[in-house]
Amino acid sequence: MRYIEHLIEPVRLLLSWQAQESKDRSRYVVGELVRKEGKVVLNYLNDTEDFERACQHGFSGHPAFRIKEEGTTYDDKVLEAFVRRLPPRSRSDFYRYMEMRGLNPDAEISDFALLGYVGARLPDDGFELVHPFDNAMQPFEFITEVAGFRHGSEVVPDDIAIDAPVQFVPEPDNGYDSQAIRIEMGGRKLGYVDRGRLSLFHRLLHAGYSIAGSVVRKNGTADRPLIYIFTAVGAKTH
Repeated sequence: MRYIEHLIEPVRLLLSWQAQESKDRSRYVVGELVRKEGKVVLNYLNDTEDFERACQHGFSGHPAFRIKEEGTTYDDKVLEAFVRRLPPRSRSDFYRYMEMRGLNPDAEISDFALLGYVGARLPDDGFELVHPFDNAMQPFEFITEVAGFRHGSEVVPDDIAIDAPVQFVPEPDNGYDSQAIRIEMGGRKLGYVDRGRLSLFHRLLHAGYSIAGSVVRKNGTADRPLIYIFTAVGAKTH
């Protein structure tokens, strides 16, 4: 098992939401969790295009923090609400939960950072947390799922080997999203970088950092296969 070696404590986490009923099942960044004065605050990003599009697909807020006319900021027990999406650390198989997400079971990691590294996604509500690595110094690593694999991949799961290298290719001419970044293996498309991580990838690519990806895990079902990429950010190449 390949572990994430350089843990970066996040300043904030992005909250993304997937429209379960939409045709393309797109993910939208709808909020952020920010550390402020000793607590974690949830801010909905209600002045962004992603937030507006999510609302058009039925987004009404996290069940514990519904969108209200009088404000889109919450500061009461926000961290506790999201930590409940994780298995208890006291569980005998928690080490396996860590390993499956590329984390050394012996690593010291805060609840806030753990949420960012594992995503805390549940199967039925579309929410996921994303570590944006704001101002992070390389080297660092993270694991990301290939978005759109089921519908757009040119490679079947049986032909994808663990540790196979992948490339990240910007698609400025993409008719749906000019910010799209394609994930390729041997010149064939696997899918795309998740929308919640697009800003991170573009920032790294623009700054000239090396980004090396390789397949780290395959799971899911025959109807919904899932492919995960271990992504290592290194020194600048130019």
